[in-house]
Amino acid sequence: MNKAHGITKENLLASLPAVLANDDNMAALASAVAEALAARVGEIESVSIYSQIDRLPNELLDILANDFKVDWWDANYTLEEKRRTLKDSWNVHRRLGTKAAVVLAISAIYPDTQVSEWWEYGGKPYHFKLLIDATYEDVDPVRHQRVIDRVDFYKNLRSVLDEVEYYDAGGLATEYFGAACIGCELVDSAAAIRY
Repeated sequence: MNKAHGITKENLLASLPAVLANDDNMAALASAVAEALAARVGEIESVSIYSQIDRLPNELLDILANDFKVDWWDANYTLEEKRRTLKDSWNVHRRLGTKAAVVLAISAIYPDTQVSEWWEYGGKPYHFKLLIDATYEDVDPVRHQRVIDRVDFYKNLRSVLDEVEYYDAGGLATEYFGAACIGCELVDSAAAIRY
């Protein structure tokens, strides 16, 4: 942190309202507190949670998810999925019930997820499709069920999920998905639809 904007005695005292700065007792108290806080910058930075998420161990991420009320948390996520989910949880909470919340939340499991609204593909009003790029991720029934469970939690109550489409330009993900799932339709060499 640089001196111009960091936690320094001078910066803390500069934020003291004039009415308090003109009172000798308050000015002395503010000076003592500012000096104590400025001496503890290292300690303050070490307890900063959000900036440390990429370094926190698996067990602590589970605890933080509980503390931050990440109700869609899954202890079986990979370490990277947990970190992405925790980082996005504040945005998901703010946008719960919207298309953006669905995209953010599912992107923790499958990055580059897209939502196609009903008017974009000629569906019924308030229906949508989930388009998931599974190029670099495994696709299996367990992860698919996680997606379905999460969508039910994030989406608007009136919205209806028509289908989940997994796609891969190289065709490998659909082969894995086709072998792992029952009840999916292989549309072409690069997409599998699970209803």
